Amino acid sequence: MLEIERLGPGDRFYATITGKAFNGLGESTHLTLRTGPEKVDPIADRFTVADAPIEGGGKLTALMFSATTWNGFGHDGRPPAPVTPERETAITSLILSWGDKAVQLGTGSLGKAMAAMRECTDGLVRSWGLDPVQQARLSVRPMPKSSPDTWIAANSYPFGADKRYRPGLTRARLLVDASGAVSGCKVVDNYGDSAFAAAACEQMTTKATFSPALDQAGKPVASHYEASIRWKVRRPMKQVGQRRR
Repeated sequence: MLEIERLGPGDRFYATITGKAFNGLGESTHLTLRTGPEKVDPIADRFTVADAPIEGGGKLTALMFSATTWNGFGHDGRPPAPVTPERETAITSLILSWGDKAVQLGTGSLGKAMAAMRECTDGLVRSWGLDPVQQARLSVRPMPKSSPDTWIAANSYPFGADKRYRPGLTRARLLVDASGAVSGCKVVDNYGDSAFAAAACEQMTTKATFSPALDQAGKPVASHYEASIRWKVRRPMKQVGQRRR
């Protein structure tokens, strides 16, 4: 199963791919995601592993890829080239490769699907009280004033939630006003206990600050920002005392 998500307008998307072929893979596995049929450079290689329940009480492995574009990564500090409708139309499959194994998912041309997604994200932007035309023409997008890694405290894993202390993943949309302050937070995906979602918005709303977005004339305007949080337990090391002789 392939799921493609966008949290807002633009070229970036998240991909979740689920299947029994991935059972046993871990986040340390070197795995790449490419577009077919041409097998160009990878468009993603960072992913989170999660369990996907199926009928009968079984589970399959889901690979959740971080935000990427159909043109992959930028190079030498430059962003990737804008994705054109022609590029989307040319894609007919996705290829996952690891070790000496590969899985190819035949999607058919993605042109019409991605055009429909753009219409959907424009509707989302309007529902947030923003102008999709203005947002598409921003000269500068909201920029965090501090690293997003510092928005969630290292000891903030909600231990009262998932008693198994398993990793989790939360994706959230932050609304950023014209002053750079966070005016709203909404969790759009949460893999794991619901306490992860509550903790994510509570901390990001108070700790995240931005340089605001700028319109074409250089005027600060309200906009939005996508954030992903991976929840992991950092177990303290045991202190070993010195032996007495």
